[in-house]
Amino acid sequence: MLQKDLSKIAKWGLGTAVLIWMIGWLMLIPEDLSAQIAAISAETVKNGRLIEQTGISAPIISFSVGAMRLFGINQLSLHIPGFLAILFSLFCVYQFTRSVAGAESAVLSVLILATSQATFLVNNELGDASYLAACLIFTIWQISSYVETKKITSLLLSFLGTAGLILVKNTFPDSAGQWPTDPLLTLFITFSPWTIFLILALIDLVQRVIFPDYNRNQKYELIALIAIIAPFVFSYFNPFPATFDVYMAYPVASVITAVYIIRRLESDPATFSGLLAYVHAVAAYAALALLFCLVWFTFPADNYYGLIHFMALLSVLTWLIFFSPVRNKLIVGCVVFAIGANLVLTTYFYPNIYEYQAAAKLGIIARANGAGRDSLYSYQAGTPYSLRFYSGVQVTEVDDFGKLVGTKNCLVYTHQNLLGEFKAIRPDLKILGSCEEYPRRILDFRFLDPNTRASYVQSKVLIRL
Repeated sequence: MLQKDLSKIAKWGLGTAVLIWMIGWLMLIPEDLSAQIAAISAETVKNGRLIEQTGISAPIISFSVGAMRLFGINQLSLHIPGFLAILFSLFCVYQFTRSVAGAESAVLSVLILATSQATFLVNNELGDASYLAACLIFTIWQISSYVETKKITSLLLSFLGTAGLILVKNTFPDSAGQWPTDPLLTLFITFSPWTIFLILALIDLVQRVIFPDYNRNQKYELIALIAIIAPFVFSYFNPFPATFDVYMAYPVASVITAVYIIRRLESDPATFSGLLAYVHAVAAYAALALLFCLVWFTFPADNYYGLIHFMALLSVLTWLIFFSPVRNKLIVGCVVFAIGANLVLTTYFYPNIYEYQAAAKLGIIARANGAGRDSLYSYQAGTPYSLRFYSGVQVTEVDDFGKLVGTKNCLVYTHQNLLGEFKAIRPDLKILGSCEEYPRRILDFRFLDPNTRASYVQSKVLIRL
């Protein structure tokens, strides 16, 4: 009965999660590592070779270039390699969990990984996190298989997974300051809505390792504990930690959590209907309160669409917690919360944030206005990768103002406050578009406050001379 219920939950939970992942692909690529990968991959496809050396590991560029050659130069194709890596992680999680704990735990582990907040976030990135997680869980699976079966093939495949980790991993020094949060705290936040289960599972796992039952096989516990500790050791001692280095631990964390939940459900189902249920309910409503603040107060001029989604989520969760007769309410509730919250974020919150990506939006305008080779310039505004990707051409940075204003039939990307200087000499210029830009990747509460947002954004403009 439990396996049948879990299979039903997994089908609609995984299906809707994948749908929201794909909706996230439609959002603009922000000006960070993702934009760099996008621009360089697109330019490599057009030129037939890599024309710019970067610190990005070669496999990531190769995956992106291969996807663009197969599916075209667009932002949707850029997400396909990472999406396949996530699916491969889910497959490895299923196989590993099934081999050590059975089918029920395997199904639940896939559901947990697919609906953790980090998976939604990583799906929107073009970095290395999904590849690293896939390589690590594949390696752990093969090591576990070798320990059980002693097959040399499994050992060789584990070496292959380790080689993949080494090839894909790169320190990305430019991203060192993007996520100043402690890696362990990051795990607890972004593993939601399963975090409480994870904490209990980790406590149980440590107890089983320290106080072993000699009638049981301890191999799974030791492998799982080492596997989940290793990414944190790497994160703490890496001088250039990337934002989601810690994501390598998430597949193993989903396995540990699933095994713990199934063990508790099979031994004492009533333990999930007492204090633990109340703690989850309080945590869910606290998270909903935070989500409401993001929907209602952050963008007050256009928040009714997000509010409709929020109220629907609140209604479904309230019915589920207090009135519904469904079995395994905690599992169903976590899945519903993950799906609903990310639907609000993906369809309302993130798109509003990306309204402040000037380089990407003005790049789209530049392409629509016929930006050609050697005709798109930047004056005192840098050469953003997202501008290069969305315009489809290289951006030439010019410091000589006199030479620039003397150029005919060109597009210029610059600061809004420099527009007066251009108009003084070239009154015939045409303003093609303007946009505000939030120059930081990590959100600041002062930016989220509409009353102080203006002092934390910059205005960029695209003009035709």
